[in-house]
Amino acid sequence: MSTIKHLIYDFDGTIADSYPLFFSFLKTIAQKRGIKIPCDDTTLYRALKTTGMDAFRAMNCEDIMDYHAFMEDFHALQEEHRASFPIFSNVESLLRDAIKAGKKNYLYTHTGPVVKDMLARMGILDCFTFVLDSSYKFPLKPAPDALRYLAERFSLDPKTCIMIGDRPIDAHAGMNAGMYGCLWDSEDLFSNARVDYYVKKLDEVRNIVGF
Repeated sequence: MSTIKHLIYDFDGTIADSYPLFFSFLKTIAQKRGIKIPCDDTTLYRALKTTGMDAFRAMNCEDIMDYHAFMEDFHALQEEHRASFPIFSNVESLLRDAIKAGKKNYLYTHTGPVVKDMLARMGILDCFTFVLDSSYKFPLKPAPDALRYLAERFSLDPKTCIMIGDRPIDAHAGMNAGMYGCLWDSEDLFSNARVDYYVKKLDEVRNIVGF
């Protein structure tokens, strides 16, 4: 029987199907700023799924704008389109079944406090014991600081926790905090990632956690 009692989820790309929109944002920024992207779409998308800095570097636009300006443009587009971000179809049943099995769900995201409004719009805010968003000002993933704070605040044994996300930095943040790390890689972008658990379908989490 699994000892995992606490499931901690990333938001964008794990709860919300955000990345098709995120990728379109890169093209919008390039058009607005006159950037000629030197790589193909597959390379750019994989860079975006790694980190924002990787996407910036892949666009090779340092002579046109710095990373801060790039992220300002990106975040402005995020705010403009937040209401358009859909939830993955199987997420709500996973969250609610976990609760029925006596587990608890948490969210750890780099998105700001608006994420609570988005979860409410999706009808799943009540599924989460706590939402840890970017307003807490912790170092970004894969740093473990935010997850250590979460464990301390709720008196969680890290070995009863699993961090679930669609990027290696999500799983690595969990592992760096002494938790289990689970990478959901439905697009087969990071098959060589060194993580505790690697799944192609989010529902595989059920078998890992035991419900």
